Amino acid sequence: MTASRSATVAHLPQFLRYLSGLPAPEKTLEALAAGPLARYRMVGGFIWVLVDGSHLVSVGSIGWPMDLEERYSVIPIGLDLPAARAPREDTITIDVAEGFGSQYVGSIDDEYLEGHFAAKDVRSVVNVPIRHARSVVGCFGFVTDERWVESPESTTLLEALSSTLGLWATHPGSGVLSGPINLTQRDWSLAFTPRQKEVLTLAGEGRSNSQIAHQLHVSVSSVKQDVQHMMRALRTHSRDSAYERAQRLKLLD
Repeated sequence: MTASRSATVAHLPQFLRYLSGLPAPEKTLEALAAGPLARYRMVGGFIWVLVDGSHLVSVGSIGWPMDLEERYSVIPIGLDLPAARAPREDTITIDVAEGFGSQYVGSIDDEYLEGHFAAKDVRSVVNVPIRHARSVVGCFGFVTDERWVESPESTTLLEALSSTLGLWATHPGSGVLSGPINLTQRDWSLAFTPRQKEVLTLAGEGRSNSQIAHQLHVSVSSVKQDVQHMMRALRTHSRDSAYERAQRLKLLD
């Protein structure tokens, strides 16, 4: 079986009727996996919404453990990751899972991602911008345990899902875009607060924790916590390495 089989397009009317009931994001993902993407063997997925044009914030996911959900719950739109590039460039991205972690995110997630992918036998990673009224409002990302084969039929399906999910996400009754958006930065998230960016920039310039605390009018312990958070997120063991990696990933822009 290959991912170019066309029968999945026939599920779109049924899926659209299901969306008219304005299901929660997780239920929407489950319906995608059981309906339009059933024969494409979707085994995990995320739905993100675009917030302030700067971050993708997850509103739902299925098929992933908590640590991966946390890692990619908030994604800076400038990050070199297909989930960010798809809505940034308004294009569908299709990638081979093998070597995915080494190719993206500055190679810092290679073993981490590949461990999760191996557990699910993931073969392809697909990201689709969610569109409404000619604007990108988010992204739908999913993985399959079969190699995705691009074809006119599969492209038509993804384009249709882009618009269909846009209708659902922007409907006031769904609460997806009108509800509260959680921008809380978790320990492993690659999205940093403005203060954390400033702290790491000053640390990269050689300032001590006490000097940074004095300049930013915060406590030394707060500076230490910010630096430790960013070192954990960037998987480094020094302030200098964290600063260099953050610069390379454009996380301090």
